Amino acid sequence: MDVTTAQYADFYQFLNTLDCYLGDDGQMIGEVQRFAENPRREIAAFVTRKTSAQIAVPADFIRLLYVMKGNVSVQLDGSEKALNAGGLIIANRATPLSYRGAFDAEVIVFYFKPSYFSESLLGQFFEEPQLYRFFVEALSDEFSGIARFLVYDFAKVTDVHFYALLLLKQVVKMAYFNNKVTKSAFILLIVEISQAEPERLIAKDRFVSNGQLTEEILAYIDARLDQVTLEEVAQKFHFHPNYLSSLLKEKTGHSFTEIVLLRRIERCKSYLEQTDLTIQTIVERLGYKDKAFFYKRFKQIEGVTPRQYRKMREEEN
Repeated sequence: MDVTTAQYADFYQFLNTLDCYLGDDGQMIGEVQRFAENPRREIAAFVTRKTSAQIAVPADFIRLLYVMKGNVSVQLDGSEKALNAGGLIIANRATPLSYRGAFDAEVIVFYFKPSYFSESLLGQFFEEPQLYRFFVEALSDEFSGIARFLVYDFAKVTDVHFYALLLLKQVVKMAYFNNKVTKSAFILLIVEISQAEPERLIAKDRFVSNGQLTEEILAYIDARLDQVTLEEVAQKFHFHPNYLSSLLKEKTGHSFTEIVLLRRIERCKSYLEQTDLTIQTIVERLGYKDKAFFYKRFKQIEGVTPRQYRKMREEEN
């Protein structure tokens, strides 16, 4: 046995000594109640195993459920989902959640009080846009009462498994009180989840906030206006391209293609008014190789060609 294998063996052996294992629904509810009533505790972690009972995961907390072993049937906001080892769910305080596993299944559930998520903690994964947005909105009164969740499949991603167990170890070792190591373990897990391949996200709630998300998408389109594609934006924001296209149509009244065209025309008008760049150069900067196509679309929308538009503005000034 090499050193790394020995370290892993010691790590898993230590987990077996932790006082966090539950066997039925009553134990889970009782432990969560004690956690809720203790003002000094902001995070808790419990493991169910050797039971095939239905286990409720009490609401009013942000929760992270991870299937360590076996198969589990999860009831999530009125629907049922089958998860295997490596399945992971993040749910806000309003999402109804329960599960039933095979007798050999082992499931971790982490509970977080809102006070756990300080500004400094959230700031450490600001660059992971989907999960940062999820936790910020989960803490906001604006979305209270609205079920929000993300479902992942990490069946073959061992690092997520390791970091979930590392967080479990630190939470229980510290008797559910916060410390820097515990929060570091949480950040490692969140970053590992966030940076996994997009296809690991297998389901999510259908709620989309009216303002913030659309503005973020439009700002990203503006930043990449000369070469942006629907597939690129969909991957950036963890949506299927068809769903993203429908979302933009619903929120803005325009398709993705129309949005890009209209914003390119607005940028073209700025170039025409504020620079002496040739129209050929402007069209190329906007990402078009076919000047005739852009000319045609510009005239359809503005009523004049780019050259005529520039002349009109010069005469006005």
